[in-house]
Amino acid sequence: MTTNTQDTLIRQYDLNLGTYYIYNKYIIAEIKEGVTITLGKLQDLIPIVQKHFGNGQPFTYLSNRINSHSIIPTDYLDCPFLNMENFKGYGVITYNLLTEKSTEIEKHFAQKPFYNFTNLQDAIEWSKEQISI
Repeated sequence: MTTNTQDTLIRQYDLNLGTYYIYNKYIIAEIKEGVTITLGKLQDLIPIVQKHFGNGQPFTYLSNRINSHSIIPTDYLDCPFLNMENFKGYGVITYNLLTEKSTEIEKHFAQKPFYNFTNLQDAIEWSKEQISI
């Protein structure tokens, strides 16, 4: 995991779905190979998000898709983050055309800003811009 030196990793969580890296303004998620993400499977993540961002600190969620996995796009409609006023958007980092195409479908269901990137550093810069809006 490489990020700008001004960003400090607060904590890393290794959960059933994958690894989550918590920074002061964003979460980077690296989901395990072959996993299908559902709202039910996010239940382990919700308390972590509340712990680190429940105080109102604005944040974004960055999905670093280094592994192939799937998500049910309609689950974006009921994403627990949507109830948090300080949640500013989703960034997805893709590394191949197939994954990039699938994010185009996901984007239609997201109710917050949703952007696709081809590298992690651009996604982090976008995240910082979203926080300052």
